[in-house]
Amino acid sequence: MKAISAALFILWSLTAFAQPNDSLRSDYSRAVQFFHHLRNTLKKDDREGMSRLIEYPLLVQLHGKKTRIRSRAEFLAHYDQIFDRGVRCEIFVASDDEIWGNSHGFTVKDGALWFDDISPPGTNDDPNAPDFWTKGTFKVMTVNNGASYSCKR
Repeated sequence: MKAISAALFILWSLTAFAQPNDSLRSDYSRAVQFFHHLRNTLKKDDREGMSRLIEYPLLVQLHGKKTRIRSRAEFLAHYDQIFDRGVRCEIFVASDDEIWGNSHGFTVKDGALWFDDISPPGTNDDPNAPDFWTKGTFKVMTVNNGASYSCKR
């Protein structure tokens, strides 16, 4: 049952976000820089540092159910479940070529996590505005943990 729930969660994530790769978004290079920072923070097992890279509520899967992690404290309490072996491997082995994005954000490989440039509240959301692609901070919005990734180091 757990495997079926995990598979459905991944399938939902991939279809919900399935749109053409838009790696030519103006913020693509910033997304790659963010991903490198995230990967280095994860490699150091800097849990507090990782908690600052999250947009709360964070969508994850706990005990076979979609769950929203609403705070840093809750994130830290479930850190090892959120960044499980499969997610960690997908992040550690991903190359820059495997970072891709669309109108819902950026991900790596098969969607182990989703992140995007989060604009501060009250800012102009016009993509034609000169500062639109540079004014926000990248944050992780979804971690697709609990899945069976075919990751090889």
